[in-house]
Amino acid sequence: MDRWNHTSPTEFIFQAFFNFGRFPSLLFVLFLFLYFIILLWNFILILVIKTDRRLHTPMYIFLFNLSCMDICNTTTVVPQTLYNLLSSRHSISFLGCAAQMFFIIVFGGAQIVLITNMAYDRFVAITNPLRYKSVMTRNTCVMLSITPWAVASLMAFIMVYFVFHVPFCGRYKINHFFCDAGQVLWITCPGIQTHRNVEFLTFFMVLFFFAFNFLFVTASYVFIIRAIMKIGTKQGQRKAFSNCSSHLNVVVVEYACLGFLYLRPTSAYTIDKDRIFVVAFTFGTPILNPLIYSVRNKAVKSGLRKLF
Repeated sequence: MDRWNHTSPTEFIFQAFFNFGRFPSLLFVLFLFLYFIILLWNFILILVIKTDRRLHTPMYIFLFNLSCMDICNTTTVVPQTLYNLLSSRHSISFLGCAAQMFFIIVFGGAQIVLITNMAYDRFVAITNPLRYKSVMTRNTCVMLSITPWAVASLMAFIMVYFVFHVPFCGRYKINHFFCDAGQVLWITCPGIQTHRNVEFLTFFMVLFFFAFNFLFVTASYVFIIRAIMKIGTKQGQRKAFSNCSSHLNVVVVEYACLGFLYLRPTSAYTIDKDRIFVVAFTFGTPILNPLIYSVRNKAVKSGLRKLF
């Protein structure tokens, strides 16, 4: 009935490293430098928020969580990538691949939910400023900070459980440089009912997850823009818009990168382009996020001066 030989692998081989160029040591130095910059930027921002009591407000509490997620998400991918750049096998164990996939989904998904929660925070601050403190209480902030981790962990557990319960049929070479859920699912046994069911389940979960968060953020900013337009003075409008401009920039960067990765037409898709976009996304957003919130933010600048 089934022509495939169902086997369980002990390790996976990352094929992408065989096409990463003739000088992997140069890529190692470049990735290590970018990783150091990511850790430095985000740790500094975490320290500023932690040590400056003026920044112990909901927006900066969420920003504190965002920096933690950036560090964790990058650390899930980069150290293993650095190891494989200098290794001859370019491999990862079965359990290591499952763990890496789980944490990539947890930290990446938690970022998306947190950005949505930050949009709600900005919505309350601009559309109903007089009730902001009564709405965004300490308990509300704690709940909105925990929710991203809980939602993303549940989604990660479901996806990893089902993906790694599909037989692999002797195909253990992942055409990527980390354990991406789509690429791992692609090397499982094609044509069997389990493969089709899991493929549909993961597609539906990811589509619903991104669509829900994107629509919520979009609706929040529709109401925010309407509220800003009702302000009588240009100065008041500029001040109100400045309260959400940093978050809006993060939203644009995050969803623009996700759009390039997952919403490109099939004719524009190649695995080489996909890897370039993934590298840019892995290193780009964790560097940009703290910069966006610090370059034009007077409170963060003041906290930086106080810290140093």
